[in-house]
Amino acid sequence: MPTRQFPREHLAALGIPPDDPDDVEYVEHLLADEHVTNLKYTALRRVIFEAQDDGRTYAVQYEAPLDTGDYEVSGGMPDHHGWRGSTVEAVEVEARTVTVTRWVPVDDPR
Repeated sequence: MPTRQFPREHLAALGIPPDDPDDVEYVEHLLADEHVTNLKYTALRRVIFEAQDDGRTYAVQYEAPLDTGDYEVSGGMPDHHGWRGSTVEAVEVEARTVTVTRWVPVDDPR
């Protein structure tokens, strides 16, 4: 699995992570922003982007505030989106069609 280290400042200059997941529609090099899981006080998300210097596509995970509506959650946001150190490890990714099996209710004509 090929990886690359990006300085946090470089990612910030690219608008990564976006202020809002819907912002990927308006930035050419941002391709997707996906929900991964909820943590205790934050949501773990993954943003997919094209690096402008090598034309390859990468993914980085980051922590974002939970959308809790009117409910208050304690803990706040982690520093630097949960990234530790001065660089962030990005995994090179590609778009690939994946078949997923899901269990769905049976249409029972009894």
